[in-house]
Amino acid sequence: MIISPTVSYLKNSGGSSRRTDHKYDGIWTWPKIMSTYPPRKELPPLGALCLDYTDDIHRPPGDPLNELSYQFPVIHEMVKDATVWNVVKKDEYSDETLQNYIDACNRLQQRGAVGVITSCGFLAQVQNRLAAAVEIPVATSSLIQVPFVSMVIGPSKLIGVLTFDAEVLGKAHFKGLGISEELQSRIVVKGCPVGGVLRGMIIEGDPYVHDDLENEMVGIAKELVGENPSIGAIVLECTQMPPFARAVQKATGLPVYDAITMIDWFYSGLVSRIIPEDGRKQDGLRRRRRSAKELK
Repeated sequence: MIISPTVSYLKNSGGSSRRTDHKYDGIWTWPKIMSTYPPRKELPPLGALCLDYTDDIHRPPGDPLNELSYQFPVIHEMVKDATVWNVVKKDEYSDETLQNYIDACNRLQQRGAVGVITSCGFLAQVQNRLAAAVEIPVATSSLIQVPFVSMVIGPSKLIGVLTFDAEVLGKAHFKGLGISEELQSRIVVKGCPVGGVLRGMIIEGDPYVHDDLENEMVGIAKELVGENPSIGAIVLECTQMPPFARAVQKATGLPVYDAITMIDWFYSGLVSRIIPEDGRKQDGLRRRRRSAKELK
């Protein structure tokens, strides 16, 4: 069934009007049918690399490892000997560690995955090495979005990064994503507090209390912006942070990007959405009326 949008004319500042495909009553009202994916059962899955502790952590909707976070299926593969201790680190990963990730990527490909994501933003440091070693596209970290964010906020603004561990996240991770030293100079990193709620949940196995985690995230985000008023956007490094992105955005008034925004973009290029049928094809066959300015 095709629902035709309301056709109206929008007045511009010069008094002339142009035809639109959307009703305008002070705010935009978009058509009811937008581009969308085919039914989930018809879609190829996205593969997710999991650390060996991730099965024990509560993963609510909004978390990258919860399938309810997406319009498409996600399959998981555990990486051999992958722990928080040998992933969240400054030093370069060993060849053996990298091979374990390569092997897991290959298993996901054999299971039908069209691309691979990970469950830890610190894997940014092996983005290029991992992508070069496997046959399907790989997106290791939400920090992949940093160059894009830098462009949309302009060169005078800083980029805030909230991370699991600010003592560890550094040049090796940004270099692994091809982020230049010049751009790195615009990045301000702030970590979750030692002994805090998020670190206690991941490292000590403390209970997952949503409100406590949200309060901590909002608190460090407000501190980050208060200490750096020139920040124009925030990127959340940790994959446990996306469920609180909306709260961070509301508290700071800034654009917030995270693993979910990265993964949605990533999959949309791997599998294109279905575009609604054009119910007004005949309108496109007419000769376009040119404005008086064009005819001068």
